Amino acid sequence: MDNQIIQLIAEMPKVELHLHLEGAIPLETLLQFIHRKEPHGSIQTLDDLRQKFTFTDFAHFIQMWRWKDTFITDERDFEEIAYQVLRELHRQHVKYVEAFYAPGGYLQRANFSVQGITAALIAGKEKAFRDFGIQCELIIDLIRDHGPAKGMEYLDAVTPYLGKGVIGIGLGGSEHQFPAEAYADVYREAKARGFRVVAHAGEAAGADSIWAAVEHLGVERIGHGVRAYEDPQLVALLRERQIPLEMCVLSNMKTGVCESVEAHPIKSYFEQGLLVTVNSDDPTLFNTSLNQEYIVLAQQLGFTISDLQHVSLNGIDASFMSEEQKASMRSHFQQQWQQLIQRRNIHAL
Repeated sequence: MDNQIIQLIAEMPKVELHLHLEGAIPLETLLQFIHRKEPHGSIQTLDDLRQKFTFTDFAHFIQMWRWKDTFITDERDFEEIAYQVLRELHRQHVKYVEAFYAPGGYLQRANFSVQGITAALIAGKEKAFRDFGIQCELIIDLIRDHGPAKGMEYLDAVTPYLGKGVIGIGLGGSEHQFPAEAYADVYREAKARGFRVVAHAGEAAGADSIWAAVEHLGVERIGHGVRAYEDPQLVALLRERQIPLEMCVLSNMKTGVCESVEAHPIKSYFEQGLLVTVNSDDPTLFNTSLNQEYIVLAQQLGFTISDLQHVSLNGIDASFMSEEQKASMRSHFQQQWQQLIQRRNIHAL
């Protein structure tokens, strides 16, 4: 049965809502970037890269993220990044993606701009759509660490791309050091312009951080939300309002947010009726994939086949697609599920 479930997961249709493009660059592509800049450096093989991405804690993860960024040396690299990331997701039967990107991390370099990076990513994702049929919308990460004034600058720079490849704004970075409240005016302005709004919260900081994202920023989804359990009133609010949680189990374990897979609250939240989705966050850096995230749900957290289908459909409901698009994709997913179940002669639904 385990093999059946693994094969079912490999073939099932999926949605990915919490993916950082710069943290999802396939190892082969990143190795090419590294060899271009440091042909005789210490990183020569894919195994060297995998070893490099072994984290001790969240701060070490951020350090490795910045190291990896040093090998992105041309705006045109982002077109290749978008294309290769989406090709890999297509192989996992992902049909729709809402992906974060953080251009603010590259602007200290010559010849990099928010507009140039955004245009390159749009070109890459459009090419991937033509080649693989995978749909992708972009969410710009304003990066907490840069402050709200910079956040407003990034918002102004990306506004011409709203509805032309960019769909929303997000807030990643050092959550525990830079509270969300400071970004209230930026989020208010973004919503007035028509951006969809999300924020990382409850990952490196606790329930208060999630409250701030909901009350001060008015977010439509929570990135992670792991530590909501610290406040039962918050859990009740998330359930009542059906505010989606973009959950990333293996990421949370590898950055030390959760001490083990079994300690992760996703199953508890799911059973309590919260709108949970499953995502891969930074799959290259964490040596994971969206398929692997689903396998963990099934093998280690007790999710049934029916539960997995429910979670995959949650991804559609939590997305920023139009209601018409959601209805069409739900119908398509349900048809594909029935075909998979019948073909594999599984009777667990």
